[in-house]
Amino acid sequence: MHEMGIAQNILDIAVATARKEGASKITRINLVAGELRGIEPMQLTFCFAIVARDTIANGAYINIETVPVSGHCNDCQSNFSIEDYTYVCPRCGSIKIELTGGTELRLKDIEID
Repeated sequence: MHEMGIAQNILDIAVATARKEGASKITRINLVAGELRGIEPMQLTFCFAIVARDTIANGAYINIETVPVSGHCNDCQSNFSIEDYTYVCPRCGSIKIELTGGTELRLKDIEID
C-alpha cells in the first residue's frame, strides 16, 4: 500500500507550510494526482487520517483532483487524451508519444485556520 507513504509526505509538506503561515489548524488539503499514479482515494484518505492523528491536520478533508493521461505526438505534433492506455496517436497512428499528463502528484493548496 503506497498510499501510507504518500499520506505521510503530504502531511509533512502541509504541516510545514501551515506552520510557516502561523496556522493552528489545517482544514482541507487539495491534491492533484495523475491517473497513472494509481492512487486509491479511499485508501489515501484512510491512511492520511492515521498519520494526521495528533497533528494540526487531524480531521482535515482531502480533496483529490485526478488528471487524465494525455500525450503529445512527436511525428504530427498533436496533443491528445490517451484512452484505455493505448499509446498511439489517434491522428497519425505514430507510437512516438510523450506523456504530458497523468503522472503528476502535487499538493495544490491547503486551507488553514
